[in-house]
Amino acid sequence: MKKLLKGLFWFILANATLKAVATVATALIGEDAVEDSDDFQLVALMDGRTYESVSDRLRSGRVIAVMGGVDVDLRQAVLDPEGARLDITIVAGGVRVLACKSWRVEVDQSVAGGAVQIETPDPETLPDGAPILHVHATEIAGGLVIANAESDSHVVRT
Repeated sequence: MKKLLKGLFWFILANATLKAVATVATALIGEDAVEDSDDFQLVALMDGRTYESVSDRLRSGRVIAVMGGVDVDLRQAVLDPEGARLDITIVAGGVRVLACKSWRVEVDQSVAGGAVQIETPDPETLPDGAPILHVHATEIAGGLVIANAESDSHVVRT
């Protein structure tokens, strides 16, 4: 019984220490998650986050998920005429991005031990001049899904 209590104590201490480090790291990295902002930054370190953009000229976003998860809904946003860029970094976490079906979603990915699932229309099928969302994803042992809520297709493009 004494070993069990000692093990439980060290488990709780380690968890509290990791949570404190995550809180400090979030403060150091900084965050700007105002829903109508044209540029946003989200951080989820050992935590879960949701974000819905209503920007009328979305230019950029940055998402960092380390041992946490982030849901990013961009369907109410209007992209900047020059397009928007979304930088995503995932380490042992997960991110889901919802984009408009009419957007051209271009993904540049660097994946090590994770998976990227893209459920958006093939950019070649969209008309010229469609708004462009450039996604740059760096992922280590995590998961990323980019989808359209309007689509019930689960066809995966990589």
